[in-house]
Amino acid sequence: MLSKKQSNQPQVTPELNLAKETFVQINQQSLAELLTFIDFADTQLTIGFVAVNFAEDRNTLIEILDNHPRCHDIQFEILNFADPNLRFLRDEIIRDLKEIHLKPDKKLVLIVIELEKSIGLSGEYPSVLQDLNFVRDAFTNSVPHPILIFLPDHALTRLAKYAPDFWAWRKGVFYFQTVKSTQELAIEKTIQSERIIGSLDLPERQERIDLLERLLMEQSTDVRTRITVLQELGVAYRSIGEVQKAQDFLLKALKLTEEDENLAGIKASVLHNLGWIYDDLGEWDKAIALYNQSLEINERIGNVQTKAATLHQLAGIYANKGEVDQAIALYNQSLEIEEDIGNVQGKAATLHNLGYIYANKGDVDEAIALYNQSLEIKERIGNVQGKAATLHQLAGIYANKGDVDEAITLYNQSLEIEERIGDVQGKAATLHCLAGIYAKKGDVDEAIAIVLVYFVNEF
Repeated sequence: MLSKKQSNQPQVTPELNLAKETFVQINQQSLAELLTFIDFADTQLTIGFVAVNFAEDRNTLIEILDNHPRCHDIQFEILNFADPNLRFLRDEIIRDLKEIHLKPDKKLVLIVIELEKSIGLSGEYPSVLQDLNFVRDAFTNSVPHPILIFLPDHALTRLAKYAPDFWAWRKGVFYFQTVKSTQELAIEKTIQSERIIGSLDLPERQERIDLLERLLMEQSTDVRTRITVLQELGVAYRSIGEVQKAQDFLLKALKLTEEDENLAGIKASVLHNLGWIYDDLGEWDKAIALYNQSLEINERIGNVQTKAATLHQLAGIYANKGEVDQAIALYNQSLEIEEDIGNVQGKAATLHNLGYIYANKGDVDEAIALYNQSLEIKERIGNVQGKAATLHQLAGIYANKGDVDEAITLYNQSLEIEERIGDVQGKAATLHCLAGIYAKKGDVDEAIAIVLVYFVNEF
């Protein structure tokens, strides 16, 4: 039976039992084939791949196998390889095998899970697959047991492409459909979630990205849902600084919006987010063109929320170009819409950027007032990333006013959040400013220590 030491199976509940029944119902043929594979697999290296897109369904399937009458003479052992930097899979399996107590009169079947973490979604020749292909022959003697490797569709495709020799040894590939409730739960946690990306810590962002990527593998989703998933992936990857991935997903989303005029609203949103990418890259002409395309669509269909967001982004570009009056006018247009429709998140962002403009104009009191209004909203809605940015800007104002202690306090509050959410760029910027303050105070040792940490983060 399944090793309790290795098992992470959920507690049995009525909901889980229903999920099991549904899973079996829609996957009868695949389950029967997998059970036959397990039954006839010799007590030597026999490789089978099990394609399951979501962890919930994977866990359900493992529990079904563990409790199935045809598997009473099987000792299943789950080997979890979730390390994204994993390279030598065979070595790790051998190490885990030494910890397994073999049960007499039972056939050992190894279940490998989470390998997709090191296989990844993009890039060429993942290290783990390169090694897997190279040491294929060595598996025969060192791992003399049947192995079931559970992978989502994309990882299975990459394994076949980048480890063709290992793939050629497969004795079976078993594809399982996703239970509808599993897919609905993933949608609820991602594209239907009320929690904005800025309110999530880094592990939560990674979890959302993982769920979105798995949703993208589902061929049953309609076009609008696929576009939304692609767009959400673009936004999520941008939030962790992976601009190229963000751009790739948004371009795929944009291409799908061209298929139907009824998708004009979501097209405007994708154009807006793609413009944001070019804005980040400093390619302002491309960004302005995309923002204006988004703005034209939003005005035509009366989508005021995305219109407000696009006006906000356009204002930022004009501010960066030094056209301050035009920027303020656009921010105020955006702010008026955001207040009318009750978009507190957008209002907080616009107040923050207006504060930045007034600070640069030398109107310090107005800037502080705007930043504090923004901060109050961000604290209320749980936008921790936005809160860190506003605390950083407030700290800079107090530093310029000569209120050094208050500046240090605010920078440290910002730094704590940036460390917690994994905002490397924000952390580096805050460390840089803190080092400058300590240097001006004459506290050279502290300044040097901070600079060293800064360079570690930057390089």
